[in-house]
Amino acid sequence: MFGLPKRIVIFDNEVTTWEGAAARNWSGPGEYRELVQLAAALVDTEDFTELCVYKILAKPRINPILSEYFIDLTHITQKEVDERGVDFSLVLDHFYAWCGEDDLYSFDKVDVSRLFDRDVLIENCDLYGLEFPFETERFRNINEIFAEHGIIVKQSGRAPEAFGEEPKLRSHDALNDVRGLIRGLQLLKKKVA
Repeated sequence: MFGLPKRIVIFDNEVTTWEGAAARNWSGPGEYRELVQLAAALVDTEDFTELCVYKILAKPRINPILSEYFIDLTHITQKEVDERGVDFSLVLDHFYAWCGEDDLYSFDKVDVSRLFDRDVLIENCDLYGLEFPFETERFRNINEIFAEHGIIVKQSGRAPEAFGEEPKLRSHDALNDVRGLIRGLQLLKKKVA
């Protein structure tokens, strides 16, 4: 459907942040977009069902103490990251293996050359001196699928709103945001069928 391969990986992440950091593009002193949470779903594109999911917490190296702003936004606690988080190098290795050969889709604004979630992975590799294992051409902007059909989606986890449906999951949780996109694709399929 929509010219997609039979299976795709839809992924999202949450990164260290502080009040106003996004507006500053993380340019304040000591501000880096370090990965804290990554989630993905392997999706069958015929009916947009989840085949399996991946979710993991990472321990930021440069800013290991999460800001109150980040905790309030994501509901991810310092204790969770301290107890269950792993080093980014392990996250990268595991995620790369988990994705196999499937293409990766994440959410960004339409008609931009950047892809926030992909670029966060690249930035973290640069920050920590790691090789980025993925071919960059495997990454796509899922929002372009909605835009091709005249649907405006402003935020990944809130994709169902573009179809008049109230999202059932809280945004700024990586897996919830992925599931919001999946639900949006299901609703788009119904609309164009």
